[in-house]
Amino acid sequence: MKIKIFTLFVFCFAIHSCKNDTQNAASGTETVIELYNGPIIDMHIHAYNKDIGGMMFGMDHPNPLKNETYKGVHTPEEQKAETFKKFEKHNIVLALTSDGQIWFEDAPDKILISGRNMPLDSLRKMAENGNLYAIGELNPFYGGITADDDSQKPFFDLAEELNLPVGFHIMPGGPPGGIYHMGMDRVRVRNANPKQLEEVLVSHPKLKVYVMHGGWPYLDDMKAMLYAHPQLYLDIAAIDWILPKEELHNFLKGLVDSGFGNRIMFGTDQMVWPETIDIAVDAVNSADFLTIEQKEDIFFDNAAEFLNLSEEKIKELKSE
Repeated sequence: MKIKIFTLFVFCFAIHSCKNDTQNAASGTETVIELYNGPIIDMHIHAYNKDIGGMMFGMDHPNPLKNETYKGVHTPEEQKAETFKKFEKHNIVLALTSDGQIWFEDAPDKILISGRNMPLDSLRKMAENGNLYAIGELNPFYGGITADDDSQKPFFDLAEELNLPVGFHIMPGGPPGGIYHMGMDRVRVRNANPKQLEEVLVSHPKLKVYVMHGGWPYLDDMKAMLYAHPQLYLDIAAIDWILPKEELHNFLKGLVDSGFGNRIMFGTDQMVWPETIDIAVDAVNSADFLTIEQKEDIFFDNAAEFLNLSEEKIKELKSE
């Protein structure tokens, strides 16, 4: 008899649970994530050839934070072809590309050249010829040097003079533990705080700077910098595929909830692992705390404003 009573109780409990689930679904309490499928501006791409970034080809990227490994392409031709395929797949209409001169002739309508590791005279000449959209990435972080070091001042001076934005790379630098097995022996966490840019911004008030990789993991300091310096933006490149999704979303939500959703820009930092573009797009699209308008800001509108795209150009890109 006891067995029959227990069976009846379980059966009734199951019916009650199912009824509640049905009521929740009917009442619309399920979380519905609206996916953005409009045009995307990627603010952080790399073009390589045998002379620039050649050592990267064929290198896989193990990511212990997510227990994943990303497969590296083996040739410059493969890198370009596979990256362009991802552009088409995800409707990436513009890509601010470090060393973009390597790819510019193949896709002049998509590639915006960002100059890096070049003499000042070469940068100036490219700008005068109308072929330079930004200076960067500036990455003294790998040499143990911060933004306010005297060695960096000429680049910020030139960018302000030419009215060009600067992309400044901080953390993360290389894969987890790269200090020990990637020859990055000068990288130090103490040099990764975005506050290092403060004197640069104050002394160059007309200069637009964006912090590459979002200033992660210094969320509070990044919020303070955005509050104090309205000319400062950030991209979420690399952290949108190397970090666990929950960590990226926590960081992103902290910025958006603080009112800085209009200065966050999408980027991938795609090097030789094209699949990371897929992961990065999904990382933003899967954020259930973002409205479709906020996703559009991150994927397109904020970068369009930062790059001073004309209304005509924006309209053209959004109609594609």
